Amino acid sequence: MKLICILLLSFVAVLPAQQIIRSFDAPDSGISGLAYYDNSLYAVGANSKTVYVLDEMSGSVNNSWTVSTTGTETPTGIGYAGNLLYVGADDGSGNSGHVYKYTTSGSYQGSSDVLC
Repeated sequence: MKLICILLLSFVAVLPAQQIIRSFDAPDSGISGLAYYDNSLYAVGANSKTVYVLDEMSGSVNNSWTVSTTGTETPTGIGYAGNLLYVGADDGSGNSGHVYKYTTSGSYQGSSDVLC
């Protein structure tokens, strides 16, 4: 066990230091998720129920749209896969929610139920 810890600590000591290469203000005070694809950063705002498409260099908002949630659902995250953005949302009960699908330009592509 001691050998593993020593080797692990030695490996960590060799890693290059991490650094922040750029930062900018968020477009919304309630950002609940981030995704990245094709030189754009996608942010979803829980309070505003809005997806923001940000320029990766300046942080300026290039596009935005409102998430089509059901009832009292709040967006909780965003991801990208297979040419679509997936926005997860739930009603806070912990029992159910939806995943909403969009193109990267904001065109709604449908949703799926999520039962917990």
